[in-house]
Amino acid sequence: MQESNIRHKILTIPGLYNSGPTHWQSLWERRFADCERIELGNWDEPLKDQWVERIAAAIHAEHEPVLVAAHSLGCHAFAHWFAAASSVARDRIAGALLVAPPDLTQLRRDKRVESFTDSPPLSSQTPMIVVASDDDPYAKTSHVWRLSRHWDARFVNAGPFGHINADSGVGDWPYGQYLLASLQPAPTLAHADEARWLRAGDWPNRVRRDPRFEFKERAHRS
Repeated sequence: MQESNIRHKILTIPGLYNSGPTHWQSLWERRFADCERIELGNWDEPLKDQWVERIAAAIHAEHEPVLVAAHSLGCHAFAHWFAAASSVARDRIAGALLVAPPDLTQLRRDKRVESFTDSPPLSSQTPMIVVASDDDPYAKTSHVWRLSRHWDARFVNAGPFGHINADSGVGDWPYGQYLLASLQPAPTLAHADEARWLRAGDWPNRVRRDPRFEFKERAHRS
């Protein structure tokens, strides 16, 4: 992936426990000159209101549209911010990549995430992609697909890569870079090196929609 393909500043939003040094978010922050982490604080004991306020402050400080790359619980925090944000604030988001959002109903016994569970519906012209993994221990693919519809976002199945974190072995996740670049307005072309995708364990032919869930969607509409 050529850095020139991503023209916007990137803001990363990690999830519970933050993202360690070998997580793709951390690697992006080192790879791209204009990529920063939103410091949410209380990484081990997250407070939804605090996280939303930190996201709001970080985006308010930007004078040009930015790309957001959120992971895990950070996806839910971003959704809560976006739902409450003004149209002016939303316009500062060029696109959002929401990776491996957990099924919080499975974690209802964990009081740390309790305040995040009421996921707001989103409706916007802002391009978003929600990425699932076939074997994510924190969410079934079908749940993430439903969440993508709830958030008015495009759905992508990245294949069997666990929680798409450092343990997944995707390195700096070239396929994720491709997806992020694809969120930018035309005329940017999100060039992709398919060989690099394959080396990173990504499935370039399984993008956009998983046909299994597309069928369910059609059946639901009929």
